Amino acid sequence: MNLTEMTSDGKVAYLIKPILKVLQEAGGQLERSEIKERIADLDDQIAEFSEIVKISKKTGKTYKEFNFKFNFAIKDLLFNKWSVPLSIS
Repeated sequence: MNLTEMTSDGKVAYLIKPILKVLQEAGGQLERSEIKERIADLDDQIAEFSEIVKISKKTGKTYKEFNFKFNFAIKDLLFNKWSVPLSIS
């Protein structure tokens, strides 16, 4: 299934595995921006999703849904402590 067609929870869940992978490869510590770059390099669907800009129906401002889903995935990882020494700035 295409990442852009997944449910909100599905998108967050899809991002968790690549986030863990790049953190493990880096020894468990990376900046958020570096994690975003690396997971986009790993997966074409993530790269495509990270570039989609939407317009808020309420405010008319632009935003990237990817940023919200990415932050929820990071919070899920930190809350559930799924990774051994996990340090995300």
